[in-house]
Amino acid sequence: MSESKAIGPVVRALNILRALNHQPQSSLQSLHQATGLPKSTIHRLLATLKSEGYVRADVVKGTYSLTEKVRWLSEGFSEPELVVEVGAPIVLKHTRATGLPLAIGTLDRGHIVVRYSSMPYSPIGSEHTTVGHVHDLVHSGMGQAYLAYCSQAERDRLLQWIQASLPEPTLWPAVEQDIQSNLADTRKRGYGLRKGQGRGSSTTLAVPLSHAERVLGVLSLTTFTVLLTPERLRECLAHLERTRKEICAAVAARLQAD
Repeated sequence: MSESKAIGPVVRALNILRALNHQPQSSLQSLHQATGLPKSTIHRLLATLKSEGYVRADVVKGTYSLTEKVRWLSEGFSEPELVVEVGAPIVLKHTRATGLPLAIGTLDRGHIVVRYSSMPYSPIGSEHTTVGHVHDLVHSGMGQAYLAYCSQAERDRLLQWIQASLPEPTLWPAVEQDIQSNLADTRKRGYGLRKGQGRGSSTTLAVPLSHAERVLGVLSLTTFTVLLTPERLRECLAHLERTRKEICAAVAARLQAD
């Protein structure tokens, strides 16, 4: 069976689900008009969706509607996931225009995990890609940007997680002092910073990606430390800010549309 034939029924079922989502109740005729599918096909797919619990039928009225089970389809898709989906093409566009390597990271169990990287498309990328790299919240540029600008309630929870993960409780006072110092420095600068040391090292600058006063992810720029002159630093920060604003605006537009 060809791939197109195999996925055809799936596409048609998704079209029906989208049509059902536009109004509380739909008839076979209205679904036919909305999707352009033959009524016999719609009827067969509705029967399948009903048997799986995603659609309910009102036999008396001859109408169909979605059930609460359709929410299960989106439970794995959160606002941080949306940041990656919306932000990735924006990041790629800016990297192709400027050559600067960018990355998007999201919080995952007390760390920042790189979810998208445009480094393969940059002529000055320090690695082939950084996707999958895991960064701590205290000393990495991405982690600093997240921890410094997330809500106080979330910060308190993350600090409790860091404290609980220490091998010895007696280490916490020194670790907490280090964290508070890094937070103060990050807020004063306005961005997270991991500065590389030595020849061939890389430096990362990072800013938060926020919506409605909630940090959803982090945008970073990593390049060779030797290239980061004061003038170049200002250019990179300006580019990072432009990209950040575009991603945040796109996320806000998507959430408003949904």
